[in-house]
Amino acid sequence: MDSLKRERFQVGADLFKALSHPARLELLEILAEGPRCVCDLAGTLGLTASAASKFLAQLREAGLVEIERKGLQVEYHIVTPCVLKVTDCAVSAIMAKRPKQALPS
Repeated sequence: MDSLKRERFQVGADLFKALSHPARLELLEILAEGPRCVCDLAGTLGLTASAASKFLAQLREAGLVEIERKGLQVEYHIVTPCVLKVTDCAVSAIMAKRPKQALPS
């Protein structure tokens, strides 16, 4: 296997690792609406600022979000909104194949 192909597979694996936590997926969904600071994101998700920062750092390492400094404030924004379409597609397909749950009586 050539090195470019191997690198593409590694980037893909890193991408899916970054998407492997529900909070990180939710962060991406929120950021698709527009840039936000860590304090806003943490409050929206009910996380500590430290936990939100760690999740955002993982998303940033994967190349899914970037930061923009505005004075003392740092805002995060999504750079790959298409990843939400891929996630929605996969989740919809998986959930459609699951047996329907009986409604409680």
